[in-house]
Amino acid sequence: MSALPSRRALSLGAALIGGAALLAPLGIASLRRAPAEGVDAPAAPGSPDAATAPVDGGAGLLDGDAGAPADAAAGLLDGGWDAGGARFELPAWSAASRAATYGGLSAGACEREMKRRGIPHAPARGAPLVDRPIRITGALHGVTFRGDGVAKPRSASPFDIADCRLVLALDDLAAFLATRGIAEVVHFSMHRPAPAGTVAPAKAPAKPPAGKKTLKGAGKAAKAGEHTPKKPAAAPGRPSQHALGLAIDVAAFVKADGTRLDVKADWLGAIGAPPCGPGSEPKAPTPHALELREILCSISTSGLFNVVLTPNANEAHADHFHFDIKRDARYFLLE
Repeated sequence: MSALPSRRALSLGAALIGGAALLAPLGIASLRRAPAEGVDAPAAPGSPDAATAPVDGGAGLLDGDAGAPADAAAGLLDGGWDAGGARFELPAWSAASRAATYGGLSAGACEREMKRRGIPHAPARGAPLVDRPIRITGALHGVTFRGDGVAKPRSASPFDIADCRLVLALDDLAAFLATRGIAEVVHFSMHRPAPAGTVAPAKAPAKPPAGKKTLKGAGKAAKAGEHTPKKPAAAPGRPSQHALGLAIDVAAFVKADGTRLDVKADWLGAIGAPPCGPGSEPKAPTPHALELREILCSISTSGLFNVVLTPNANEAHADHFHFDIKRDARYFLLE
């Protein structure tokens, strides 16, 4: 960790590097692109140069000569609270961001990338809304992800299930955390079962096979005296990112020496205050509070997750950080 910052440095905020500049060390800049399977993500307002090319979901995520998986550690660089006086800014939306890259992968391409990286995992059951449910079965870059307060062991807990796209993001996250001496991520949940009546996001309807004709009478209006169709039922609830296995609620980071950076005890923020940059100073500038902010703000700036929520967001997040990927989103959010 860098030296503790001065009060002046805190007031100026973090000098953090934009998300697009962090992609090259991961090899994402060398993605092969094809229109068959991508994310149609236009640039955010004010970002005319943002990339809009679709993301390849074909033969593999990275080019064959890309660096080893451990190179992901360089993807989340330490801007540092004492690195200078630049204002904190969220990365501009780009289809080349890691959130969009991973969210745009097909299940097959995602699985191939997990195998290429050597991520320890196993298929999972019991998460019907998760597109490709898996369990992480070992440490990622030396960092263990452990459920907190879960009655069942990891091999049976529904809260340890994740979609493979989230796992790729967690692999990048672990590589970064390892450089900060973090050995364990304690989480409340990744997957959470959805309420009754919730259904998976609708997929595009399949086209009729070539040569097949539409059934006679299909699409015609009902004639007088004929039975009229019933009114459609109310639309089912939209699933949360937890129900889709694309989110994680982090309660604490534990260092190799046993030091625990606890979100509830050490964040020391205020609801409504910015989590990063000017005005984000903790109520008491303890070493743990400052380090949590440095880690959190670097993660947010990297573009690894679409949504980053802290205890500053609301009471519901008083004891954890929420990170998620939204496969159809074209924005970044930090609260």
